[in-house]
Amino acid sequence: MESSMSQKFTLVYASLLGVGGLMGYLKRGSKISLVAGGGSAALFYYVYTELPGNPVLASSIGIVGSAALTGMMGSRYLRTRKVMPARVVSVVSLVMTGAYLHGIIRTARST
Repeated sequence: MESSMSQKFTLVYASLLGVGGLMGYLKRGSKISLVAGGGSAALFYYVYTELPGNPVLASSIGIVGSAALTGMMGSRYLRTRKVMPARVVSVVSLVMTGAYLHGIIRTARST
């Protein structure tokens, strides 16, 4: 079965978050980064697996998760002005929030 574009982006997003959390742990010994990155990656991997069968539920979970990351990392960027990882994750998360919203709207229109 071929993956949709939404699934591909979600898998890349989950990987980015997981690798980012691991890098935070390896570079600075931040267990919080490891847990937050790993937990976020697991959440978005779940979204990835649910998108084909239940796109509205999966996209709703994706919106909540990515909007939360946008807020948290955006606030961190405003505090620290560090592009990596705060600004990058907040911008990517904002884009993903819009993508999940678009998916819900598109699904609602087609039913």
